[in-house]
Amino acid sequence: MKENTYLICPNCGAEIDIDSTKCPYCGYINLEGAEKKFRSDINEIRDHIEEAKKEPSKALVKGFTGGTRIILIVVAVLAVLAGLYVAELVRETRDKPKLILSADDEAYASAYRETAGEQLAEAFDDRDVERMAGIFDRAYSQERVSLWGVPHYEAAYASSCYRKLQQCLAGPDGEKIPKKEAEEITYYCFYFYFRAYGEDAAEIFDPIRETEILPLLTGRLGYTVDEMEGFRDAVWDSTNVDRTKVYRLTKKRYRDYR
Repeated sequence: MKENTYLICPNCGAEIDIDSTKCPYCGYINLEGAEKKFRSDINEIRDHIEEAKKEPSKALVKGFTGGTRIILIVVAVLAVLAGLYVAELVRETRDKPKLILSADDEAYASAYRETAGEQLAEAFDDRDVERMAGIFDRAYSQERVSLWGVPHYEAAYASSCYRKLQQCLAGPDGEKIPKKEAEEITYYCFYFYFRAYGEDAAEIFDPIRETEILPLLTGRLGYTVDEMEGFRDAVWDSTNVDRTKVYRLTKKRYRDYR
C-alpha cells in the first residue's frame, strides 16, 4: 500500500484512495476527502465568478445588474447546500472510526486496541457473542477506534452484525420495512450465508447460519439455496468471500426483502 495515498476503510476494511469522498464499496464517508472536494468546488465557483467579472460585455448583454444578482443568488444557494452537506458529513462520521489519525489519536488507538484485543480474546474463548458485539460496537461508535487487524476481529464483526440483525427484525410484523433496514437485513443474511466471517468464527456462527439465516433467506427474501449459490461468484475473491462484494450484491438485491 502506498504511503499517504491509500487508507483502510474502518467500516468494511477495503483499501480506498485517501482523497475519496466515500468508500466506493460500502459508502462510508471519508470526512477528510469530502472536505477537500468541498473546498475544491468552492474554489471553482470563485474562479467562475472572477471570469464573469472579466467579461463585462456578456454582463451588458444580459443586463449588468441582473447578471450580478443571479451570480449572488447562485453563490448563496451553493453556500447553503454546502453547509447542509458538511452538517450531514459531521452527523454521518461523528460516531464512526476516524480514517486519518493525529499522533496523539494514534497512540490512544494503539493502546485501546491492545486492551480491546485482550477482552475480545476472553469473550471469544467463552463464545460470548453478546460481549464480542459490545466490544466491537463500543470501539467503533463510542471510542471511534477501528479494531481491524486485531485477533478475532471477524468474530467480533460477525457478533455485531448478528446483534444488529436481531434489532432490525424486532420491529412489528406486517409493517413495511424501511429501505435502510431492508438493506441491512439483506446484507446480514448474505454475509452469514456465504460465511464471510471466515474459519475463525465458523464454530460459533455456522449453527446460527443453519437455524436462523437460511429460514430468513428462503422465507422473507424468497431465495432458494440454488439461487444463493448462483450468487457465489459475485462475492468470491480468489480464496475467500469478500465483504465489500457482499455489500455491493446487497445493494442490487435488497428490494427482494418482504
